[in-house]
Amino acid sequence: MKGWLNFIRTFFKKKEGEGSLRETLEELIEEEEVADTSLAPDEREMLTNILNLRDLTAIDVMIARAEIIGVPYESSLDEVKNTFKTSQVMRLPVYRQTLDDILGYIHLRDLLDVHPKTFKLQDHLHKIDFISPSMRVLDLLLKMRSTGEKLALVVDEYGGVDGLVTMGDLVEEIVGDIQDVAQMTTPLHFFRRPDGVVIVDGRMDIESLEDKIGSIRTKEEEAEDIDTIGGLVLHLTDRVPQRGELISHSSGIEFEIIEADSRRIKRVGIHGLPSHTS
Repeated sequence: MKGWLNFIRTFFKKKEGEGSLRETLEELIEEEEVADTSLAPDEREMLTNILNLRDLTAIDVMIARAEIIGVPYESSLDEVKNTFKTSQVMRLPVYRQTLDDILGYIHLRDLLDVHPKTFKLQDHLHKIDFISPSMRVLDLLLKMRSTGEKLALVVDEYGGVDGLVTMGDLVEEIVGDIQDVAQMTTPLHFFRRPDGVVIVDGRMDIESLEDKIGSIRTKEEEAEDIDTIGGLVLHLTDRVPQRGELISHSSGIEFEIIEADSRRIKRVGIHGLPSHTS
């Protein structure tokens, strides 16, 4: 345990400008005998996750553009509050006409002690960094740690927004899934885009989902031991599909894999639902 604590201590003392975080880790791994049996299983898993980040770039961990939830620049206080409530996030990008024209982000705490008559969204904007899809995850983590920024927009060569990376996403890549208080006390994420596509967390209970969008399972699927929407997709494919795949269902709908890793389906888009579903 002592060796692991020294590793972490040295890791976080590393200053910006002394080389990339990736290089720092490689140096520390050589100095520390990371195969030491004194490391607990969870510590080994965390270190393995850090090592696995060496070859990942921003595009590998970003929230896809289709899933980014933001608010227009002209939004009222009630509109911003409602978006925070339905999205269950702490920060929302603010844009003019489209997501390609993002001005910054607003934090939930900025809404404390504000009056609707004096509220101006532009008075509460925080900076969002713009990064390349090829930026290394470890270098991005170092940058965020040094600047204190919590969000970064992934943009293509023409300036269009491809996705969004949060500090929370990067931390989860190291320590695993984080279940926060909101997740423990509220239903898992459910969001309907203006085009009718429903975005859900892969862990959302399938019966709760059907209460919102109507029955989608066949009688055979209902008889199976399937608890979540991610489980249903796995049942259809017998594997963990990759991000961007479209999985057809006999009901006529399609499941779009918005976010997934090698172990589980994290976020699913449901296409082809009747317009009258809630």
